[in-house]
Amino acid sequence: METNRLYNILGIYGNGLVNSYSQILFSNNKVLAWLLIIISFFDVGAGFSGVLAVLISQITASLFNFNKELIEDGAYTYNSLMVGIALGMFYDFNMSFFVLLAITSILTLFLTVWFIITLSKKGLPFLSMPFLVGIWIIILGANNFSALELNVKQGISLAHNFPGLFESVTNGISILPFADVIKMYFRSLGAIFFQYNDLAGLIIAIGILVYSRIAFGLSLFGFSIGFGFYAYFGGDFSQLIYSYIGFNFILTAIALGGFFVVPSRKSYFLLLFTIPVIALLISALHTLFSYFHLPLYSLPFNIVTLLFLAAMATRHKASGIVLVTLQQFSPEKNHYKYLNAVKRFSNNTYYYLGLPVMGKWSVSQGYDGEITHKGEWQHALDFDVVDEAQSTYAQPGTQLKDYYCYDLPVIAPGNGYVTEILNGIKDNEINQVDLENNWGNTIIIKHGEGFYSKLSHLKMDSIAVAIGDYVTKGQVVAMCGSSGRSPEPHLHFQLQTTPFIGSKTIPYPLAYYLSQKGDKVKFNQFDVPKENEQVFNVQTTKLLTDAFHFVPGKTMLLMDGQEKLKWEIFVDSVNRTYIYCHKTKSTAYFVNNGTVFYFTDFYGKTGSVLHHFYYGAQKVLLGYYKNIALDDEIMIDGFFNKLITGIHDFTAPFFHYCKVKYQIEFTGCDSEHQPEEIDFNSKCVATLGNRIYEQFNYSFKLKEGKIHSFTINKTKTILCK
Repeated sequence: METNRLYNILGIYGNGLVNSYSQILFSNNKVLAWLLIIISFFDVGAGFSGVLAVLISQITASLFNFNKELIEDGAYTYNSLMVGIALGMFYDFNMSFFVLLAITSILTLFLTVWFIITLSKKGLPFLSMPFLVGIWIIILGANNFSALELNVKQGISLAHNFPGLFESVTNGISILPFADVIKMYFRSLGAIFFQYNDLAGLIIAIGILVYSRIAFGLSLFGFSIGFGFYAYFGGDFSQLIYSYIGFNFILTAIALGGFFVVPSRKSYFLLLFTIPVIALLISALHTLFSYFHLPLYSLPFNIVTLLFLAAMATRHKASGIVLVTLQQFSPEKNHYKYLNAVKRFSNNTYYYLGLPVMGKWSVSQGYDGEITHKGEWQHALDFDVVDEAQSTYAQPGTQLKDYYCYDLPVIAPGNGYVTEILNGIKDNEINQVDLENNWGNTIIIKHGEGFYSKLSHLKMDSIAVAIGDYVTKGQVVAMCGSSGRSPEPHLHFQLQTTPFIGSKTIPYPLAYYLSQKGDKVKFNQFDVPKENEQVFNVQTTKLLTDAFHFVPGKTMLLMDGQEKLKWEIFVDSVNRTYIYCHKTKSTAYFVNNGTVFYFTDFYGKTGSVLHHFYYGAQKVLLGYYKNIALDDEIMIDGFFNKLITGIHDFTAPFFHYCKVKYQIEFTGCDSEHQPEEIDFNSKCVATLGNRIYEQFNYSFKLKEGKIHSFTINKTKTILCK
């Protein structure tokens, strides 16, 4: 047990150490991290000092029981890392140095914690502010202690020992067009790790390119804007050349172009404003900080990024510049995830409302209808029932009971409290109306603050609830009638922001429902029923709901040929459920909202069984309806080769030519009423322009209350035990 605990601690510290490096460039990419580690050891003392600073901060964080996840992902320690590298770069090792390093590392950790607490309340990142404060304290305060013997180092050790290596890179760049600009770009990159040479910058550029094509493009774009601004307006280039603080352009471009802001044309356009502000800040602050003999380092980047994000947080709507809400630590993933979510859930609502009726009804009057849905009451729906001849009644149609919808159940469209009831109004004779009691018998249900539904023209004395009752979605609350302004039986349904009978309407989509025109049945999600459509709620099928009922703690045993696989269901710290494959250490995040099961994210081994299950069951309707096809668009990762994906990443913020379409349809069951076996097929079609690049086909068999098996491309069948 103690050995396992030790391995666990070492694993946390090891991951935290590596992640501390990549965090500096807004990443958790291990390749980038190791390249940055190598660069930090261009000066051996600086490299060891950085590692020691991280370890000191990690041990301190553990002793104070700080968040282990933040230790492991490097969030607590990347500022300490920068402080350690800075001290190791400028001072030789001695006892005073190690004492100062320990104090500064711990101080920077506590500064980090304070900034996290303070800025997270506003939804803002702490960036490299702890590093700046920590290093400035050392610069201003250390010289006042005479016993602190800090010896200033001379030069960079690796460059002194292998000068030819560094000179060859510089000479190679010198023959290129715009060599001076390229050198300044590389040295600005290197300066992020206090390495003022072309080789370090070149390696960092390669690391950024491996980590993110969008980030690499942004680094070039941001630096070009800053350099161009200085050149066009005759700026003092000594401010850039001195310690190459042009890295502020690069960091700001990556941060606001693709990390905190979803990469898009507008995020690139945004840089045309923010980067010149960085240039002005460098010029303005350089004079001020020179007076105190303090370096600017990344201060301009911190100021502009925090100011912009704080301003964006006060907006009423996104207006093109969209902030990243769930950080993927990759501009590409931030971009693709956002666009995928917009296409899949653009009309997604907080409250999932259904139709207020049972069975199949017709929309006799829709939004902005020709009869009564006008002006402030235009966003309303009227429902009745029709036969094959589209008639609302059986002959002779002179009495209320002749109408198909009369006295049929009316149900609550969602959970809520009954806040208002109007009853006691007689149902009208056919073709008669009661204008004095316009809405007739009515129920108002409160679903949330400022969000109510209203059901009107109900049958007198049929109301089955009372004011104050809590009703659940699908619960019968009354019967359809013809009271109020109702020449024939029908149900009036609207949504509103106030609890009063007669309140004006608001537009709001229904979460899931089926519609039919002629023989064609369509699955609708987060949409508004259209006039003359026949609509009905989705009725779930027990076999489907049981098969996709994945709850935390559940395990699934699968057979891939002779190989056994174990999947287990977990829930993460933000209450997201996922399937974990113990063999491949892959995870597939999913949502089951009671009507639809769908996947949202996959992390791990592409081409694995779990990865194919993620594709094949990307979106499953939990009710069996023959010949209904569900379409969706999913992420492109895993479908195209790395070259095509890499090129597409460069252009993705501007246009897409790689797409993946998903489709699923039920192909059969043994009984439509209580099926014990259900089959469905799905496919993922990847297109490059107008050409099909790759296609995966899947078939699933459900029986005995679970997924019995699924087949990949008709050649490989996975059995589920």
